[in-house]
Amino acid sequence: MESPEVKVSFEQDGSQLTAVQINRNSRRPVIVSLHRALLALGIVVSSYQVRPGPHGLMERIVLARSDGGVIQGSLSDATRAAILPAIVESTI
Repeated sequence: MESPEVKVSFEQDGSQLTAVQINRNSRRPVIVSLHRALLALGIVVSSYQVRPGPHGLMERIVLARSDGGVIQGSLSDATRAAILPAIVESTI
């Protein structure tokens, strides 16, 4: 069995987490798995893009706080910690 390739890139503006880009060898979007975890943290998806490629999907998710603040410090760490397991679970 071939293991799926996953590449995750977090985008920042200074110390503020702004977006995440996910490239996976899968045809199933990860946004559904992420949405619940992000909402629990008070994070909303302000923009979502998905593009098919020859070996899977590229998803770009722009993040924002539901109260209009910035995602930095411990909230940034918690957001990253919520995103990574959701990606791994959806890849299995």
